[in-house]
Amino acid sequence: MKILLLSAYDALSHRYWREGLVEQFPEIEWTVLTLPARYFRYRVRSNPLSWLADKQQTLQANYDAVIATSMVDVATLRGLVPSLAATPLWLYCHENQFAYPAGAEKNNPVAHDLEAKMVFIYNCLAADKISFNSHWNRDSALTGMSELLQRFPEKINPSLLEAIASKSDVLPVPLNTHTDINSTEPLNSIASPLRLLWNHRWEYDKGPDRLLALVNALEASGLICELNIVGQQFRQTPKAFSHIEKVLEQSSTLQKGRWGYIESASDYQQLLQQCDVVVSTALHDYQGIAILEAVQSGCVPLLPNQIVYPEIFSDEYLYTVSSHQGLIDEPLTAYNIHQQLERWQQQGLPEVPSITRFKWHKQRDFYQKGIQSLYKR
Repeated sequence: MKILLLSAYDALSHRYWREGLVEQFPEIEWTVLTLPARYFRYRVRSNPLSWLADKQQTLQANYDAVIATSMVDVATLRGLVPSLAATPLWLYCHENQFAYPAGAEKNNPVAHDLEAKMVFIYNCLAADKISFNSHWNRDSALTGMSELLQRFPEKINPSLLEAIASKSDVLPVPLNTHTDINSTEPLNSIASPLRLLWNHRWEYDKGPDRLLALVNALEASGLICELNIVGQQFRQTPKAFSHIEKVLEQSSTLQKGRWGYIESASDYQQLLQQCDVVVSTALHDYQGIAILEAVQSGCVPLLPNQIVYPEIFSDEYLYTVSSHQGLIDEPLTAYNIHQQLERWQQQGLPEVPSITRFKWHKQRDFYQKGIQSLYKR
């Protein structure tokens, strides 16, 4: 079986998924095309042009199926490459633009990333099969598409969205198990200092302002902690990170651990295994691969009681995101995180939650059935 695998915005989580997919199915003859994860608005709309310029012969080859991430403008690509229009298409959605926190255009929900949202809708209509990595991702996408279409000046037949929903399922990104040391044994004591990990992309949607509020709350309380703040960085980094670094360097109770992006995979895995707690301040996460990897390596998670996390973890591992008049109260939310950390330091950490269901040996059959369903079309 020959499959064309397309990833137009090949961010770390997207690469993690496609590399695992290829590794798990060596019997398939894979052709993989990717584009770098930069210039999002440009990339999501122009990726067919990028590939047509350099990979036209590859696109025109014969394939039994196409598997593409939702960042690929597959509707346009199918129009430009007629042979692809007749090839069964499986769309994999790591995310959706409808649940992504709005930036400067937040007061105009129609205009905010309209191009990316329309690409997503057209992709879903063109696909034969659609998979989302979480229920929250799927539900927020379907809700967002419905709300957008209702704002259009001309009425759109709702049966279009019904057709999208009928061919959609939930299939998480499976966890690689090369370095799996997940343990569910309770940790009754904690070495001093408490070793905390924050391991997200350094962008505003991962909650750097909440992280800064947490660091300030920890500093004010005198709680002794080591903070390891790591993750992928881009050309522009939120200012909160420079403030966080300054607090850590001047604090007498907070220790600055690892800082910035860790190039070495083995060094990163070693850090995960050394930390006690992984904290998320994310404003949105569709599955939270970075968190799941940390839990797989033995970290206890402490996560917002919003977005995808209540779907995966019990209340024991969630903190309350406080709000006032519809706006998130970051200082109070940071206080809630601090209080939980203080309780855990005094009483001992809970056991590491089981995430066995996300591992490849649990998910492989579902992926195989998905591939086989394409082949039968």
